[in-house]
Amino acid sequence: MLNQPTHLPLTPSFLPNSSAMTDEAKALEKEFRRYYIERMLPVARAGIGLGLLLVVAICLFDMLLMPQAFVEKAIPMRLTTMLIPMSAALSATFLARERVWLPYLIAFVAFLVGVSALVFGAMVHRAGEQLVFWGVIFTTFNVYLLLGLTLRQSVSVGWPIFVAYVCTGIVLGAPLQTMAYGILFLGVSNLVGTYANYLLERDAREIFDNKRELTRLAHTDGLTGLFNRRTFDQHLRQLWKQARRDDATIAVVVADIDHFKLFNDCYGHQMGDECIKAVADALAEDVSRPLDIVARYGGEEYVIVLYDPTVSFLESFSRSLCQKVIDLDIEHKASEAEHRVSVSIGAAMTESPDSISAEQLIRQADDALYEAKDQGRNRAIVYRTEWGQQTTAHLAAVLL
Repeated sequence: MLNQPTHLPLTPSFLPNSSAMTDEAKALEKEFRRYYIERMLPVARAGIGLGLLLVVAICLFDMLLMPQAFVEKAIPMRLTTMLIPMSAALSATFLARERVWLPYLIAFVAFLVGVSALVFGAMVHRAGEQLVFWGVIFTTFNVYLLLGLTLRQSVSVGWPIFVAYVCTGIVLGAPLQTMAYGILFLGVSNLVGTYANYLLERDAREIFDNKRELTRLAHTDGLTGLFNRRTFDQHLRQLWKQARRDDATIAVVVADIDHFKLFNDCYGHQMGDECIKAVADALAEDVSRPLDIVARYGGEEYVIVLYDPTVSFLESFSRSLCQKVIDLDIEHKASEAEHRVSVSIGAAMTESPDSISAEQLIRQADDALYEAKDQGRNRAIVYRTEWGQQTTAHLAAVLL
């Protein structure tokens, strides 16, 4: 499994995700949305809090400056359509554990507040005052810049409020000059807000993609594109915990290119690098399950972890890897095993994660690898328990 780069599209889209998108692309978009929510959450809280303070101030102004009949209607309406929804949205930003739906709640509340501002403007107009919708302009500003909405979400709130403003003015028969100025200022506010939100989301996408790529590079072997040893060790530790919970087995497979030093001496280091990459690609083709990974473990050594395999699968899998490398048909005249590049493979599997440590399992796979080399290379050996916990048959003979 190559740790290949996957990039998020940097251009924000006005349209929902297409059904033609791959599952990987959809998962990446979903990951970005979670990142964007967390990134913009402090700003969204500030925007909602500022809106709450403004509504409270407006209520005080209403009570001081507007007729009593208007106040009796306006205050309960502001309470139910502005103060309570905005307070609920602000509380949700602190209390919600699953925040994926949070922007939709904020967008709904923003639209509700915008429509309410239009209703109050209409009430003021009917009371004989000038048709002014300052609250709509403030809401539009918040929607695009302060509520943490994506381009698609903000546009789906800001422009419908603009259309509602135009329709309200027509229905109320507002003076032409008032409507003209209102449409101009609110329309320009939406255009500027749309462009600003586009830049905001595009910058966030670029930062997200760059951080993700840096993380990938930190976990990747630069030559082969496989995961590196550090990532393998981390993955194995995590998998070990999961295997204990699931009462599952884990297998480690270690592969080593036969007589690679002789290959380098014969063909040069550049061809040696090409050989390492070709073998890495061949091994990676057979490692496709979500929890299985292949990593470059050393110079010409690779290691694979398999989650919950059977013994028969492990044996056939290991043998097939040997054959896949032979099928590459890379010339190796200096090899004492074949005249083509080949690998020796050692494999070991846990009976239970509680009965052995991860380090011991890797050591067993190494022991099996030494046994494969001792038997002539270009073969796969699965560790057998009768060898003992730490020593292969070959090493036992040497030690004696």
